[in-house]
Amino acid sequence: MPETTKPNDKPNSKKRVLGDEWVDWNGEIVETEIKESKKTFLFFSLLTLSGVIILALLFLYFALPRFELFGKTWAIIFTISILVLASILFLWYLLLLFTMLFKQSYIKACLDKNSILFFFLLPYVSKLASLFGISRDRINHSFILVSNCLVNLPDKNGPILALLPRCLRKDILIEIKRICEKFPDVVYHIAPGGNIARKQVADTSPRAIVAIACERDLLSGIQEIAPKIPVIGIPNRRPEGPCKNTVVSLEEFESALKFFQNQQFS
Repeated sequence: MPETTKPNDKPNSKKRVLGDEWVDWNGEIVETEIKESKKTFLFFSLLTLSGVIILALLFLYFALPRFELFGKTWAIIFTISILVLASILFLWYLLLLFTMLFKQSYIKACLDKNSILFFFLLPYVSKLASLFGISRDRINHSFILVSNCLVNLPDKNGPILALLPRCLRKDILIEIKRICEKFPDVVYHIAPGGNIARKQVADTSPRAIVAIACERDLLSGIQEIAPKIPVIGIPNRRPEGPCKNTVVSLEEFESALKFFQNQQFS
């Protein structure tokens, strides 16, 4: 007998349309609340940098005899270059670790527009973490927490821009707007997509941004905006799956606004 369809069954073609960053979502409600710590990104970034340094030293070991054929001077220059590169990577990680431990701006260069190492490292860390069963969103969540710790106070004038996703639960959105109204220099906008968010940033010319979104949207926004404008990203929670009735910690949001008012972000 042919299969019958119950009246309440919804065919796959009727499933809600998700954001561009969630086109690979299969309908399962997983990882509704990610609680990954900063240690995850720090650990896998250490493994990644260690691998790069080991490869560089192996390259030095095998290539050095060929450079010696061009003369001792070239061999010395080649050796020093490799050792300097390895030392810079190691020092960069130590500064990153000290920033996490002591909450001091030892590594402002990580988010400086002249330095791309911080963002360049993430894809390789993500690939390595996936081999250990760490999902893309979990490593992104950890990365965002690390990025938040590296944010410096803005050095220019302008409002603080709060970017909110349209998928927030209505009661949460109302409370967030009430919090924003406590601060005279905070403006808030709902950004349903990346293009609109970019336009709001351009139109507002903010001195700092507090953004709420899923890890995927936050990551792309931080990578694009953070080198130019200080950004604190607050990942949402998705009890009903992505892009529908999401929630966020109101305490974290208000704390981020206070940070840009020269108060401490926790």
